[in-house]
Amino acid sequence: MKCPYCQSEMERGKLKNRGGVFFLPDGETMPKLYIKAEFEKHRAISFPPYLLDTKPEYPAAYVCRTCGKIIMDFHGA
Repeated sequence: MKCPYCQSEMERGKLKNRGGVFFLPDGETMPKLYIKAEFEKHRAISFPPYLLDTKPEYPAAYVCRTCGKIIMDFHGA
């Protein structure tokens, strides 16, 4: 998918929650620890903490590493 802001190729993955919210690209395994080195190893991107339900659904998302945008679908309440 092309980024609508800068036209770079976006990566597909999912938002995950394990001590904080982060983007994990498709094909990567979960980081073992919530530390910068592990996130870099798994190409994960952390986000500010957001409160998720106790049984969250992990939506598919696309991230642009060039301009720092993320696009994802969500289901309204």
